[in-house]
Amino acid sequence: MISADSISHHYGPTTKKSESYPSAGMFRKQIAALVLAVMATATASCKKDDEVNSILATVDSFTTEILRRIDVAANPPAGVDDAQKYFDSRRAEIAATMNTLKNLSGNQVSHETKQKMKASLVDDASRVGNLQIRYVSYSINDPAFKAKLDKLVNDYQTLLTH
Repeated sequence: MISADSISHHYGPTTKKSESYPSAGMFRKQIAALVLAVMATATASCKKDDEVNSILATVDSFTTEILRRIDVAANPPAGVDDAQKYFDSRRAEIAATMNTLKNLSGNQVSHETKQKMKASLVDDASRVGNLQIRYVSYSINDPAFKAKLDKLVNDYQTLLTH
């Protein structure tokens, strides 16, 4: 006569059908864990988006102040001197901010924020670079002014790219 014991002796222990498959409760727990992991990643990404937006606002404000100092000066050479002093006073702070931005990996920020970051930094660099175009006639007549303006523009662009 064949019994459960003789079958398990020849073929291994018998199991009930419910023991060989994960339970529905186990799947629910796995799905819940997966959802929490995705939500945590999305939340972390949002937090990095906020950080990037804050950095962009800081760089934009810095850029605007450089331009403002040139615009409100009694003459362009005095404005460039004042802008260079301001730039030098905040160079280390902005460099640290830019390093934070550069050290973010691609998956830590949303696609929209990456696009905004690119557009914002290009716009800021263009605004400072356009100083050379705006003051081209002044630069032609004053080589010392041209050298100071070129230094400011190059320092700024180096700060953003390194």
